[in-house]
Amino acid sequence: MKRYPIAVLFLGLLLAGAVLQAAEKPDLKERINELSGQGPAVQRTPEQLDAVYGQVLDALAPDMAKNTVSQGIPAGFPAVTLERIAFHAGRPGAEAERAACSKAIAARLALEVGAPDRAWLIRQLERIGRAEAVPALAKALADKEPLVRESARRALQKNPAAEANAALQAALLSAADPAWRVALLNALAERRDAANLGLLLKEAAAENDDVRTAAVVGLAKIGDQSAAETIAAAMQRGSPRAQRAAVNAYLMLAEALSAKGEKPAALAMYKNMLAAGGLAKCAALVGIGRAGSAADLSTILAAAADDDARVRGACVEALGLFAGPEAAAAIVAKLPAAKAETKVSLLRALVLRGDRSAAPALAAAAEDPDAKVQLAALVGLGKIGDPSAVPLLLKAAATSGEAQEAARQGLLILSHGEIDKPLLAALAGQEPKVRAEAIRALAARNVVAATPALLKAAEDAEPNVRNEAVHALGVMAPSDAMPGLTAVLVKTADDASRTEAANALVLIANRDRDVEGRAEPVLKAVASASGPAKHALLGVLGRIGGQKSLACVVAAVKDSDEKVKDAAIRALAEWPDATAAPELLAAYLGIADETQQAVAFRGYVRVCRTRPEAERAALLVAGLRAAKRPAQKKEVLGALGEARHLAALEAVAACMDDKAVKEEAAAAAVRLARDLGERHPGPVKAALKKALQVSTSEHTQREGKEALDRAERKSKD
Repeated sequence: MKRYPIAVLFLGLLLAGAVLQAAEKPDLKERINELSGQGPAVQRTPEQLDAVYGQVLDALAPDMAKNTVSQGIPAGFPAVTLERIAFHAGRPGAEAERAACSKAIAARLALEVGAPDRAWLIRQLERIGRAEAVPALAKALADKEPLVRESARRALQKNPAAEANAALQAALLSAADPAWRVALLNALAERRDAANLGLLLKEAAAENDDVRTAAVVGLAKIGDQSAAETIAAAMQRGSPRAQRAAVNAYLMLAEALSAKGEKPAALAMYKNMLAAGGLAKCAALVGIGRAGSAADLSTILAAAADDDARVRGACVEALGLFAGPEAAAAIVAKLPAAKAETKVSLLRALVLRGDRSAAPALAAAAEDPDAKVQLAALVGLGKIGDPSAVPLLLKAAATSGEAQEAARQGLLILSHGEIDKPLLAALAGQEPKVRAEAIRALAARNVVAATPALLKAAEDAEPNVRNEAVHALGVMAPSDAMPGLTAVLVKTADDASRTEAANALVLIANRDRDVEGRAEPVLKAVASASGPAKHALLGVLGRIGGQKSLACVVAAVKDSDEKVKDAAIRALAEWPDATAAPELLAAYLGIADETQQAVAFRGYVRVCRTRPEAERAALLVAGLRAAKRPAQKKEVLGALGEARHLAALEAVAACMDDKAVKEEAAAAAVRLARDLGERHPGPVKAALKKALQVSTSEHTQREGKEALDRAERKSKD
């Protein structure tokens, strides 16, 4: 809410200002602190509270006229002080202080001050005022300034005292301006006071559309049954906008009556609205669902066949609201003869009700020739189905499109009964696609107990079943599955299945924190494996790591079989940490094949990046010295640019003399300068100057100049 500046009432006085220091009131500052909760409280009688609040407000008033509204309300000035005092007085359990503060503020509404100032005072009364503030606020309702009148109206609207309601009524009776009458009616409506019923009934017959609309809305908010006919009459009067507002008020009243337990009256009103059509009919249908009984089901079921999708949607909600078993039975009975759109609505209603007795009807609908009906049934089975729905969902999951997605989602969320048993039983079925979907569902549901069955399925003759099983094992199997899955990898002759098994082994192993122990099954298999199986197992060791795995892979690098050797080098290049760095560098220097050299060197640079900056820089510098080709030097320079260490900068600077890699070296120097400039300004500036001399790259030139400027400025500071 906007805070109005105070023109005459408060501006000009700081809490620590001259008034607080005045000799004739030496305790004023302490009293302000006390009343705003910033100082110790003093026990006072109600009369003493009246006096002290009056004294403080009077002390804040002398400088009222010293500032203009445009200057605003700076923090610490009297307006803020008053607000703080009012907030503190309005705290729970401080009734005497609240009443005294409210009376003091109300008494000062009669001061000859500007409209924004009086509005600011009234705003405080809006928060804390009760009966004691009503006379002053009632008088303000007749103020010549619209801002003051509106502020008083809001304050009385929120004032819980009966006197406040009476003041608003009196103001309405004397008001002539339609807009002001509407505002007063809105205030009375928001109070929801039954004492206003007669007055609102009278105003609901007004000729003015806005006045009449405000009255009928107020009647709806009060929620008395006697207003129904009056609001219904208003639906036939005035402009289309006024009529729509009356329709909404009529439905609002019906809802209020239903909520209060007056359901017969509410039901009659809802039925009156069925002929209205459109959204009003939708609201009426939902209302009948809320207030009706089994006898009203036929009304909703008939509307479920409406051509308007909005009406059908309202019927779904209405049917979901009906209590008792009759609704589900009536919906199921209606299904066979219904057209497709109606079936979809009825099925959704069954699901919304959550009645699992309707599962057989959903199962039957899942075989419907209409795709939309099938889809609605499959979605519903996932939400309210039981184990008996599993075969049907698996069958649908083995298809494609929306039905497949709905069935898969259903198999995931099914929760009524032991769903895992029929899924496991399906692994023994004859249809490969169904078996694959059962495996997929077991993985999605994280059924760890299915591991033995999945290991068996991992050797299935059907590739889809086999690969789905291996993938599922990777997703959820414990480390106990490692030996069995390793054996599957060794046995398989299919490259895709072997790759899937290797990936699954890595996933399982990485869930086990015992680095050495998790590698044992793979190490045992490597010893006796050959051909593609051995190559794949070496790759697995390279991704799960460990000292024993490293020793095994390093030994394989020296194997006489070139394919084994190649697999071992690639495994080293995939190592999860830098323990393989020395072996990778040695392999790079010791092999002749250029492709293998490139793999080893790239792996070396990669694992070096996993180390802290100082160690990383040292390892990369060693790699730079060992690099045989410009391409490998460039790889190292790219990593050195991220090392953030002086040794990295020195190595990079030296490479700027090499024509083959000078651009990469210059770019690395500029990157390092960003991080090393403050710690090593001398070497950084020297490297940057050299980079600017050798580089022809626009980006390096621009970044280098900016970095050099920063370094120069830093050295001058």
